[in-house]
Amino acid sequence: MTSAIEPAVGAASPRIRATYISFSYLAVWAFILYGVGVATPYLRVDLHLTSFQAGLHASAMAIGTLTAGLSADRVARRIGTYWLPEVAVSIICAGIGLIAFAPSLPASLTGAMLLGLGGGTLGTWVNVGLSRTGGTDSRRLFGQANALAMIMAAAAPLAIGLAASGLHAWRVAFAVPVISFVVLAIIRPRESEERSSVRTPHTSLPGQYWFAWLAIALAVSIEFSFVYWGSTIVSRRTGITSADATLLASLFVAGMFLGRGAVGRGFGGSRAPQVLLAAGLIIALSGASLMWISTVPALSAIGLLLGGLGTAGLFPIGLTVALQSAPRAQLQAAARATLASGCAVLLAPSALGLAADTVGVVAAWTIIPVLALVALAVVAVTPRSA
Repeated sequence: MTSAIEPAVGAASPRIRATYISFSYLAVWAFILYGVGVATPYLRVDLHLTSFQAGLHASAMAIGTLTAGLSADRVARRIGTYWLPEVAVSIICAGIGLIAFAPSLPASLTGAMLLGLGGGTLGTWVNVGLSRTGGTDSRRLFGQANALAMIMAAAAPLAIGLAASGLHAWRVAFAVPVISFVVLAIIRPRESEERSSVRTPHTSLPGQYWFAWLAIALAVSIEFSFVYWGSTIVSRRTGITSADATLLASLFVAGMFLGRGAVGRGFGGSRAPQVLLAAGLIIALSGASLMWISTVPALSAIGLLLGGLGTAGLFPIGLTVALQSAPRAQLQAAARATLASGCAVLLAPSALGLAADTVGVVAAWTIIPVLALVALAVVAVTPRSA
């Protein structure tokens, strides 16, 4: 990816090194984020939890992310951005410790909330750094960062599965992110204290930002609805087993990786971001619709792949628009974008699940096309300049 990064950050190797380290922070966080989901069934057995109690960990993480979205910029103004990643990583490691060694449900839920809080804060810091580094070409950096994160997210189930089966200790896998964070803290380039600790004043975000904010919330809602419910709709519509449907659902992740890799390589760079967002939403809408009507596994697989390809660029491009609309308040803008993601993760899959309990999964799946159409409307009316 070096050739794709250099045009965006210039030839100065320290900036390239800092960019790769930011990528690495985000990738380690992605490992944790997806790893907790994989570890939840083991945690349920160890703590003798019900399925409902186990599911509360995802909600606790989302609440932590919401808190980060409301507070990360305020913390940065108080302590400066120099120490922000260390604070975030310390919170994450505390959360990992509570998850791994929790004696009871309250402790594990506290750990999950701390993970969301630390991860949301870390993501805010990374996104601001990449936006400042990439400038007008930052969408490529966001695409590259999120593509790498998808690789690490996919590695989490493998690592935890191997630790559980080979070592009979799923917790061992969580030593990987802790060690990685320690290494990154050692090799991270040190900004000058004067430059990195500037306390930017609180300011109002422009109207264009809030259009982008809403687009981000809708995009993440669509993405996580696919993640949480994609295999279920395929199983119900085609009649294949849940295990086979889960295997097919990996095509959504593959589509996400391919799409974010394309964004990272500058695909569509000459196009206006609104055009790219609209194209992605139309592709995602096509994939969701195909999954809804298909009773054939092969067609459902195509729908999953299209869903991943379509949603892949929505977050990095939407985030680029949001941060570029508020150049003088990027910490605040990035924190509120984290808030948008947290709201989406907390509400969208749960709303779809509630609808599924009421009218059935097949009928509830229509929520996703509706979200895509609403997002298209938001993109259409978004002002082209701040």
